[in-house]
Formats: sequence, C-alpha cells, structure tokens
Amino acid sequence: MAGAVGFGNICRTQMCSHLPLFCRIARMYSWCGKLVSRWPLGTILAWLILLAVVVKTAPPLADVATDGEFDFLPIDSDSLVAERLYREAFPAWEPKEQVPVPAAEAADPNNPELASAKDEQPAQMDPLGSSIVIVLQREDERAGLSPKDEEFVTKYLEPGLREIQQRTGYGKEPLPLSESPEQIPTKDQIIRGIWTFNDARIGPLLRSKNDCSMLVLVELATEFLDRRNKLVLDRIETLLKSKEVQTALPIGLEVNLSGAATVGRDMLEAEAQSAAQTDHYTKVLVIVLLLAIYRAPLMVLLPLVTVGVAVHLSLRLLRIMAGYGIVGIFSGLDIYVTVVVYGAGVDFCLFLIARYKEELDHGASFRDATISAVMNVGSALATSAGTSIVGIGMLTLTEFGKFREAGVAISFGLFIALICSLTLTPAMMFLFGRWTFWPDVRQERISASPGFMPTRSFWHELQEQKMLEKAWHWIADLISRRPGWVFTVTVLLLTPLAIYGGYKKDQLSYGLLSDLGPEVTSVRGAKAVQKHFPAGAAGVATFLIRHDDLDLTKIREGEKLSKAITEDLMEQSKTLGIADVRSQSSPHGAAKVRREGGRKVIGGGVARTLAQKAYCCLEGNLAGKLMRIDIVFDTDPFARDAIKRIEQAKAAIQQSLHQYSLPEPVEPDDAEDGDAPAAEAPAPEEKKIDLSEKAQVLALGSTASIRDLKLSTDRDQIRINIYVSVAVFLVLMLLLRQPLLCAYLIITVIFSYLVTLGAAFVLFRLTTGPEFVGLDWKVPIFLFTLLLALGEDYNVLFMSRVTEEQPKHGALPGILVALTKTGGIISSCGIIMAGTFTSLMTGSLAGMVQLGFALAFGVTIDTFIVRPILVPAYLILLNNGTFGSMSKFLGAYQPKATDPAVIAQSAVIVKK
Repeated sequence: MAGAVGFGNICRTQMCSHLPLFCRIARMYSWCGKLVSRWPLGTILAWLILLAVVVKTAPPLADVATDGEFDFLPIDSDSLVAERLYREAFPAWEPKEQVPVPAAEAADPNNPELASAKDEQPAQMDPLGSSIVIVLQREDERAGLSPKDEEFVTKYLEPGLREIQQRTGYGKEPLPLSESPEQIPTKDQIIRGIWTFNDARIGPLLRSKNDCSMLVLVELATEFLDRRNKLVLDRIETLLKSKEVQTALPIGLEVNLSGAATVGRDMLEAEAQSAAQTDHYTKVLVIVLLLAIYRAPLMVLLPLVTVGVAVHLSLRLLRIMAGYGIVGIFSGLDIYVTVVVYGAGVDFCLFLIARYKEELDHGASFRDATISAVMNVGSALATSAGTSIVGIGMLTLTEFGKFREAGVAISFGLFIALICSLTLTPAMMFLFGRWTFWPDVRQERISASPGFMPTRSFWHELQEQKMLEKAWHWIADLISRRPGWVFTVTVLLLTPLAIYGGYKKDQLSYGLLSDLGPEVTSVRGAKAVQKHFPAGAAGVATFLIRHDDLDLTKIREGEKLSKAITEDLMEQSKTLGIADVRSQSSPHGAAKVRREGGRKVIGGGVARTLAQKAYCCLEGNLAGKLMRIDIVFDTDPFARDAIKRIEQAKAAIQQSLHQYSLPEPVEPDDAEDGDAPAAEAPAPEEKKIDLSEKAQVLALGSTASIRDLKLSTDRDQIRINIYVSVAVFLVLMLLLRQPLLCAYLIITVIFSYLVTLGAAFVLFRLTTGPEFVGLDWKVPIFLFTLLLALGEDYNVLFMSRVTEEQPKHGALPGILVALTKTGGIISSCGIIMAGTFTSLMTGSLAGMVQLGFALAFGVTIDTFIVRPILVPAYLILLNNGTFGSMSKFLGAYQPKATDPAVIAQSAVIVKK
C-alpha cells in the first residue's frame, strides 16, 4: 500500500504549494483523526444510531420510486407529446356504477346486465393503459378452434374474470379472492374491460387467421409497470390454475398469459430478484476475496461493516429525500448504488488500513497510527473519491431521467462511503487495536517487517518466496528493455476487439422481453401470440393526425380521409412492413377488407358511429380536428427495424395527406345524416389542399417510445462521452499539471472501454446465439461513465507515485520503482472491484448480466494491462528520448537541480 502513501504525499505537496486552502483541509483530516481516536466508541455508536433512525423513518422503495423506462424521457419527446394529445382528444373512460352480475348469469352472453356492461365500454382499447392477454391456442391447424373451446371461454373463463373484475381493486400484495368484498365500487376496480371473441366491436381481431388461436383481453386502468397490477395478475393466474378451470379445459387447448401488464409484472419481479441476489453475492464476494487476500477476519470485517453502513444509509437517505421531492429515484437504482459503493468503498478502507499498518510497523502507538493514517491518506481518499464523484456526477447533465437520478444517487453513495471510511473505519481500527490483524498478534509490534499485510496472509506467503516481487520486477525489466515492442504488441493484440466494439457500439437492444429469460410467463405468452398473430400485435402503433381545417364530426369526411390513408398504407405494406391497418373506415382491419375482396365490412349506421367515436375526436377543443389510425407491423415492436418503420410509416402518412383532396363545405340543409350510408349522400365539390403542410402527425405506443428512448440516449451518450472525459481530465490536470500526459491517460481508459465493448459483443453473441440482437441499451453509457470515473483512479495512483519517485531515482528508474511498489496494492484493489461487479451477473435480467461482465472485464483490463503496461511503456518512451524534442512538450519529466537523484549523480561525477 505504499502507493497510497505516495499518493497522499504528492497530493499534499502539490496542493499546499499552490492553494493554501488545501493545507487547511490537511489540518482538518488531522483534527478528524484526533477526534475519532479520542472517542472511537462514540463515533461507532453515532453512526449506528444514525443508521437506525434513518432505516426506521425511510419510506418503502415502492412508495417513492418511479417504475418503467418511458416516464423518464424528456417532456418534449414526440411520444409523450402524442400521449398528452391523445388523452386530451380521447379522455380516459370512466365506467358507471353497475349492479354485480353473478357468475352463473355472467356465463350467459345474452344476459341484459352483461350486455349493458359491455356497451358501456369504448369501441377500442386505450393505448395508454395496459392489458393482460390470455392466449388460447391449438397446435393442430387442420382442426382449429372448436365450439367446445368457445364454450370454455363463455362458460368458465369469462365468468371467472367478471368475478375478479367486481372484487379486485388496486393492490400490490397477494390477497385471496374469497377474502375480498363481493362487489367493490366500479371506480375502484382495476379492470376496465374484458374483451372476448364474441364481442361485436373487436371480437374479429381476437381470432387468428388460421382459426387456431384466440385472445381474451383484460384491459386495466393502470400502466404496464404499475406495481398495483400484481394483485389482479395473481388472481387471474390462480383462476387459470384452479381445479374448475383445469377440469373444464378442452383437451389439446393450451393457455398462456401475455400482455403488457404481464411483462411489467415480470420485469419488476426480475428487478427485485436481481437486486436481492446482487446485494447478497456482493457481500459474499467481498468477504471471500478479502479473506483470500489478507486472511485476517477483523481486517475483513472493517471494510465490510463500513461499506455496509454507507450503502444502507445512502439508500435510506435517498428514499427520504425522494419522499420530499428533493431527488428522484427509480426501481432498480439500489443495484447500481450497492455495487459501485461496495467496490469503491472497500478500496477506500484498504487504503486507510494500509497506512495504519505502516505507521504501526514504524513503532507508532495505536492512537498516533490512527491520527497519522487519517491525516496522511485523507487527501488521497478525498481526491480518489472526488474523481469518481465528479465523473459519475456528469450523468446529472443528461436528458434521460434515469441517468440523472443514477448520477445523483451513486455520487451521493460514494460521498457517504468516503465519510464513513474516514471516521467509522479508523474508530474500529483503534478500538480493535492489535486484534485488527489477528491472527498476527504474537508480538507487541504487529510486524517486524515493512508492508501492511498480516504475516499469515496469502500475499505474505507469496512474498516469502518473493514471487510477487519477482513478477513485478520481471514486468518492469521487460518494459524497460523493450518498451516500444511491449507497447506495440499489447495495442495490436487488443485493437481488433476495440475496432469491433467501436463498429458494434450502436447495435443495442431496447426490448423488454429480451431482458427476461425464456422461462418467464410473459415471454412464453408472447411467443404463443407471435405463432398465430402478427409480431406487431403485441404493441400496436397508434398515429395521431391533427389538422385544424378538418371537420371529422361528419362521418363521411372521416371515413373518406381514413380510407385514403389506409389504402395508401396497405399499398405500401410490403415496403413498410405493415401487417394490418385499423381506422375509422376499417375498424376490424384493412387486411380483413382485402380478404373479403374489398367488400364493405364496417356495418350499418350504429357500427359507423362506434367507429367514428373510436377513431375521431368529437368533443373538446380538438373536436373534428384529430384522427387516430392504428398500424400493426409484421415485426417485434421492440426490434430495431420497428423503430425505422415508425418513421417510414409517418412519412407515408404525410405523403398521403399531401395527395388528399379536401371537400368544399356544404350548406347545413345538405348536411349528411349520421346513419345514412356514405354512398347515398351527394358528393360535394373537392378542392386540392396540401394537408401535410399544417398537419401534425405523431406516433405513440411502445415502438414510438423506444424510438424516443433511442434518440434521447444516443444524444446522452455523446454528451456523457464529452462531459465525463473533460471532468476527469480537469481533475488529472489539477494533480499532474501535464495536459498531454493527462490526455493520454484518458485515451488509455477510452481504449479499454472499446476493448471491453468488443469483448462483450463477442461473448454474448457466442453464448446467446442468433437470438442476440445487441447489448442492453444501458450498458454503453454506464460502462463508459463508471470505467472512466473509477478506472482512472488507478492511473492517478500510479502517476502520483511516479511523480514522487522520479526526483529520488531519476526519470526512467522512478517509473520502474513506482511500477513495482504500486503493483501489488493496485492489483488487489482491482481484483476486489472487478469481483464486486461480477455480482451483477447473478441476477436474472440480461442487461444486468451484460453490464456486470463488461464492468468486471473493463476493470480487469485497466488493472492488469493499461496501468502496468500501456502507461509505464509510454512513459519510458517519453523519457528515453524516443519522441525527440517533442518529449518535453508531451510531458516528459524535467529534473531539477534540487532533486536527490541529480545531487547524487553530481556527487559521483565530482568524485571521478
């Protein structure tokens, strides 16, 4: 840990020489050490009392955290603008209070109460809500669905769902249906509608073309990631598994559960599972690694307790602040805070323990060693933490809300970890005394040999045979003899991965289902749907067309416009990847119209009126000015191609509006009868108006939201690449004062980032196979930020030691001495950091597994290749004259006459 000592010395020397403020800060660390050593038990009790109070008062995470992804988009995103416009044009349906329908009567489709309840529902589902989809299918296409299958739905499934609707409100915790009231107020019911094959309005859309599958839709009043969906989902699953339903289930009929609400429930459960597993395995991995390296139980306990207090305190304080609206937090944030704070916090504690042990080795008392350790290492820890906090804090400048909240939370956690390391850790060290390094307590002095490892540690066993010393001296000797060769070979070996990572960096996955395992309920259900329905049926894209010159209150005008747009889209269906279009003129789908040979299938006057209400705004400020068109694409709504097709469909609608002829206004006496067939009304004169000039065309739905997510995160990636690099560069400049050398250190970490991306793409492509569509969209931006902010610490530690050793030993020997003296501690810290990140791979979310591997691999590359090879090799080339006259400009060491190495060399010359 001598490197940490040098880091502290160089920080104090440089800062005090330029800024008196830092001298006062150094005295503050000394005061902190004295305070802690004077009242160690009080310090420990203060932290524990604070933790207990905070844990007691902090609200549950579910009460203050925001779920989902799309709620974090910028407020001016097209999809959010479209959602607000849609809600203004089509207010959420509020059902009237109804008399409960007994299950026996609900089985009769002709029941007047049931028919009345169904008529209350709008003619189409609300795209801003969510749904649970029950998928019924038969694999034998020759037989198809039978009358018994339909009877099963009407006599058993639908009555059970109606009972659940009447007795289920908004709930997060499981509660048996029998313990709920027989009828809760309609306004409190979470289920807003139940749609089956026999519904006259959308029933035809719920049967597959091959008649082998049908869907039962349960429309909810909540969004798909609302935690209150859990109760109703649990009850529906209980219904499907009940003895009555299983007994009545026709042989050969398969039942699966899908829908947006099911996906959301599974996502939240996977997040909770991943968070619990990550927290558990993080602690286990830290304990195992520390015991394997140091073999001193209490020495392992110190960082574990310190960081454990810091993590729990940080998370609870964040919840309290979120409750008051000071900060925002999202579900799953705990995972990021826990892993990063554990990885960095353990390093902080080890730096401090190292100096404490070194002071004891030199004969200091326990109190003096505690004070000296805090005073000398405090500035180093603050600088190290400051680099990470500043770098990660740049996430707060992004436009995507999750990144901003992660930046605040992780930075706050690192700050709490720093304070705990400077107070709680030294208090426990002083209180434990010699037992800190047990079983190394056989003598009054903790160790007679220099260093900080317990004499029975794993590293000490290696040191006895000088294996570590020989290894680092061998590396230093190799680099000193062949710096150019070592540098070139290392770069050439890693460059293919870096090139591949740079080439593939935009190949990202934005799918929700791709984050879940194949055995998850919603994934199985989605595959069942895609077997018999277009892939896009899982996420229909809704387009809103607004124009102030339209008057869609007239049925005929709306039908004419929607028919023109629908026909244009269907003519380009192969190019645009469209499976179906649903509009006012074709509410059951244009594909059905084509299958009917172009015959009109919309029905009579009542059906036309229902279609108009479903697809045109007829009330409020937008009455007659806004139309809705639903498009079903033939690809997965979460696939990358779907994002392109949204834009292509939008352009096609604009082109159709450009060609549309707007009818001249007619006299009131000639106004159409709402129920009269369009063909019988007199055709008004038409004038050619380019509606596309003033028309507003917006898309909403899962694919549109993902498009905005991609656009937002793409902008954030560029922004973060610049901000984090500049922020870390400025911190390096404050310490090293060599612009080009600092730039090189930044470049090395960026290089390791690209290498890591390439390795991640290769690994998951090989392990996942053709189903791998790309890394999770969160991986690149978190990887870049954390790798640059945390990984640069090791470069700073090494460079600070180089700066300390070069005046003593000379330009080239100083580099090699710094390499051999910092090799062990930086490597052990890197192993612990990488091991901590691997805990992310224990969760069930694919994105977390990918991020865990990428961070662990990146830290490993940075620890064992960038810092011990690329950085010292470049420094040797810089100081041995390879770059000629440019060496000084690039940051080569410039010896001073007062340097010990120069004085010693002058003395030798004088003697000669």
